[in-house]
Amino acid sequence: MKRGNRMAFFEVSRQVKRRLDLAADLPTDHPPVLGEIDALVDQLPDPEHLCAEERAGALAAVAKLRNRLDAYLTETAATADEHADSRVLGAGTTGMMVAVATGQNPAVGSATVARGNALQHLPLVAASFREGNISTAHVAVITAEAPKITQFADIESQVVTIAETVEPGELRRILSLLADQCRPDARDTQAEDLHAKRSLSLSETANGMFRLDGYLDPVAGAALRDALATLMKKTSREDTRTAKQRRADALTDLTTAGQANQNPLGVSQVSVLVDLEDLSSDGAVLDDDSALGTRMLDLITCTAIVSVILGTRRENTFVPLALARGKRTANHDQWRALTARDRGCIRCGRTPRYCQAHHIHHCR
Repeated sequence: MKRGNRMAFFEVSRQVKRRLDLAADLPTDHPPVLGEIDALVDQLPDPEHLCAEERAGALAAVAKLRNRLDAYLTETAATADEHADSRVLGAGTTGMMVAVATGQNPAVGSATVARGNALQHLPLVAASFREGNISTAHVAVITAEAPKITQFADIESQVVTIAETVEPGELRRILSLLADQCRPDARDTQAEDLHAKRSLSLSETANGMFRLDGYLDPVAGAALRDALATLMKKTSREDTRTAKQRRADALTDLTTAGQANQNPLGVSQVSVLVDLEDLSSDGAVLDDDSALGTRMLDLITCTAIVSVILGTRRENTFVPLALARGKRTANHDQWRALTARDRGCIRCGRTPRYCQAHHIHHCR
């Protein structure tokens, strides 16, 4: 590589060189129709010459075509695995062959093969994928969550309908809830596993500074995040500290306050959503709509001020009862009711701690 009057030389790693050699040895024969499709791509109009409506339509149409091509690639990878093509061609594993043929990392190639094999047992999902109605991301979610759901075949058609409607993140949330219902203790077991992985190291460096590194479970991590967010606000317009510096200062303040606190457990606040139409229903969720296991609910409510918010569900949304308003801005109880209803900003999706109360959706 030459830059200005200087010449730089780079050497790829041994593993990458091996993959490049494998790619060079792979056959390039392919069905003629793929060449025709490639030629048609060159005929696509310049986006600059399209109007706003045409560009929006083109985005949707191209995304569907991409999904269909991804489906064909995934099916081809699974078929190659079934026929042991990588052994025939001396290209290592099927995942490795797919990776070098597509210019991807080996892990991506292996994941493509795994999805293709899984789709052989999910005919309705595979059909929707081939039609371009769902993306690779949707398929990845379904193939990961389906084994956790009892008798998934009975609900496969409904899952496909949902996948064709919602984004992958929401699909994962829905399927995770279904998986949790099939395994009531799964949330608690997962929480215990994550808690067991907690660790923290504090080491002094040569110049006298300290380096902090570690992992916290979701509950402890969220508590620390919220505590730091409260303490790391800028003190004035003249405050020139960076976000990282303010976070470090907030941790110092938190440590100082903790040493002076006679009640280290503190008092937390928990909102319990009670559906008037089903007061005996089980299950608990946090204000970001993440589900809790029964043991975890007991843990986080042991030293909490519990706010019971009565309401009902309209169009699958929890709606608190109407609250009187004595001033222009939302009071404390109104804020907690809005948090219970909307889980945060209804426009951008940010969590409640980044939001203010406005009359986009009225409490009534």
